[in-house]
Amino acid sequence: MLRYLHITFAISFFFTIAGALMKIMHMEHANSILTIGMIALIAFIIPAIYEIRTSPKISVVEKTMWTIAFIFFNVLTGLVYLLMGRRRIA
Repeated sequence: MLRYLHITFAISFFFTIAGALMKIMHMEHANSILTIGMIALIAFIIPAIYEIRTSPKISVVEKTMWTIAFIFFNVLTGLVYLLMGRRRIA
């Protein structure tokens, strides 16, 4: 599961940044690249939230905090989750 989360986060990060740069430069297919990035981000967020919600190591309040953070601050929260939080949760 860890490898899947790392790969989907890297793909979403790369395609979102590339799509945003292409959009700024008014290049063709920028919307398609951004769409791929957003789909990959959703493919990262759903398993990460599932992993958090089923973890017996953290309290309900912390599970709710992680879920809300993933919904509103998805890229930043994903980075913090992969680098620091996952070791304690999973």
